[in-house]
Amino acid sequence: MINNPASILIPIFDTCIHDEKELTANVAAVICKANGERKYAAFINNSQIEILLVLSELNKVTLNKGLLLKPGGSYEINFNNLYVGAVCAVSKFTCKLSFVECVE
Repeated sequence: MINNPASILIPIFDTCIHDEKELTANVAAVICKANGERKYAAFINNSQIEILLVLSELNKVTLNKGLLLKPGGSYEINFNNLYVGAVCAVSKFTCKLSFVECVE
């Protein structure tokens, strides 16, 4: 779940990309490529299907190993858990995953 607690440090972003990725049933897909300039990202499951979010390269994605996003669920990458590697996703059914990625 996206959680924005009060903080003394307020991140500032120059560029954010908002997009949606259609996932084909049982086929892993890259959502965001590795990006050393990433400062923030959020992934929102607006579908009625569970989506598995995997913080890894595409060739390392396996079913049932990753972060399970239930329908309506989300996952956030921020300065507290900054991850700059590839982000992939897979689902047992065709669905869509919304996301935003921000860089300095």
